[in-house]
Amino acid sequence: MENTNRKQIRRTRREAFTLIEILLVVVIIGILAGIGIPAISGKSEKAKISQAKANINAISSALAIYEMNNGAYPSSLDGLLDSSKEGYPFLDKSSVPLDPWGKPFVYTAPGAHNTHKFDLSCTTQGGETIGNWE
Repeated sequence: MENTNRKQIRRTRREAFTLIEILLVVVIIGILAGIGIPAISGKSEKAKISQAKANINAISSALAIYEMNNGAYPSSLDGLLDSSKEGYPFLDKSSVPLDPWGKPFVYTAPGAHNTHKFDLSCTTQGGETIGNWE
């Protein structure tokens, strides 16, 4: 009987994790996180820049359709939401979208870069200008 109890105790001890095993797993997770986080950290700003370019392209398309239907570009981007114009709606939104950094896009018609059309741009937090003339 005593021999059976010893075998059960040995099995129980072997089935549990030791402190060293747990610490080893924590260290390995820490090393993997240390490698992975720097690789991911620069992707957020690149994603925002890509989103800004996509938004500029979408708004530029809406402005081109507005101009084809009405003969001129609107005085502001809010003109794309004007329901009294032919071809309404020019945007599928209830308001003009903001850039990924939460600021309104800069719109001028006629533009300084596109003198026969319009300029549409935004500025990143790092000061880089993204526009429809690039």
